[in-house]
Amino acid sequence: MADYRNTSDKELLGIMQTDGKAAAELISRYMGVVFSSARRFSGSADYEELVSDGMQALLAAVKDFDETKCGEGGFGAFCGTCVANAMRNTVRRSKKHSGRVSSGEDELSMVRDPKPTPEELVIKRESEQSFSEEVNGHLTELESKCLISVAEGYSYEETATALGVTKKVVDNAVARARTKLRRIFPK
Repeated sequence: MADYRNTSDKELLGIMQTDGKAAAELISRYMGVVFSSARRFSGSADYEELVSDGMQALLAAVKDFDETKCGEGGFGAFCGTCVANAMRNTVRRSKKHSGRVSSGEDELSMVRDPKPTPEELVIKRESEQSFSEEVNGHLTELESKCLISVAEGYSYEETATALGVTKKVVDNAVARARTKLRRIFPK
């Protein structure tokens, strides 16, 4: 089994098509961005909905990243932008459906700039390794594959077919993974 903890994002993006563990490592590195962004926006929308939309944005960022179209920030900046935009959309959708009248001041303008400070970058880098170990240490390979597939938008049936298991196995694996992640990352 390959150990990708010391592999750069760029290298992971290059090999993830042939090795699902590389994609899982990349996703685990940036899950912290999703959770911290969800906490920032949680005053304006449901935390779980923000995390869900943020995870979908993270998975889309992994899938859609094109280095030739991105500036100097690389994948990290692209991922942060995708997650923040998804959460802004969640907040807008939440406000639209809640029927609340605006107080005249756009709450979205009061949300902190998603660009991390240098201190946040150092803290993020230091915690990435332990975060990855924490997640990978709790999820089985099947749970990880099922969760990633479903989060990417594949149905349970499509996931089951791709992995050669039954739909019920996928359902159980996703439920176990969600339960484990809730224990690891409580609100």
